[in-house]
Amino acid sequence: MKRFKGFLTGKKPNSSTETKAKLKRTINQMEVKIRNYSRQADEQYELARTLLKSGNKLGAQQALKRRELYLTQVSNTHNKIANLQRTIDTLDVSADNVALTETLASAQTAIDANIDAASPERTEEVMMALEDSIEMVSGMEEALTDTSITEIGMDVEADDRISQQMAELEAELASGSLPEPSVETSTPVTPVTETSSTTKREAEKKKLDEMRRQIEEGLRS
Repeated sequence: MKRFKGFLTGKKPNSSTETKAKLKRTINQMEVKIRNYSRQADEQYELARTLLKSGNKLGAQQALKRRELYLTQVSNTHNKIANLQRTIDTLDVSADNVALTETLASAQTAIDANIDAASPERTEEVMMALEDSIEMVSGMEEALTDTSITEIGMDVEADDRISQQMAELEAELASGSLPEPSVETSTPVTPVTETSSTTKREAEKKKLDEMRRQIEEGLRS
């Protein structure tokens, strides 16, 4: 029935499965023989008793010898069944080993694929490229957050002239030749009207726009 079902489903049993099925059928047949041998041994024993009661001592002895032969067959058949069962167990173990070997082979294939995708050389290449990208992004961030374009800078010569002028003023102040600053009387501050405030804001805005335009022209050049 199982073989017919396998035929309908298109699945062909493997050699190990077929061998196990054959071994189990053989064991069943031998178990039937054991029952027959045991029954015949019991019959010979009863026959020996009957013959002995009737005074046929020689016939009783022959019956007991046949009984021993049947018991020997029972013992031998049990040994054969044990060997067959051991063979079935060995087949199971070997099938498990085959399945395990195939699984390990699949795992090895997957590991090899992962190694190819992330080999030491490939990993080093990716890490170096990543490091370069991080440095580039850091450089971009530093450039975009630089405030030097909003600061009024002076060239080195201007800085030197200012330093010299400061030294001269300090020397004059130390010698007492620098005139004291004149104290001017404070003039009352007149309140700023809304019109003058607006005019001042517009002038400051124009000044900032002009500075921004100059900076942008300097950057483009």
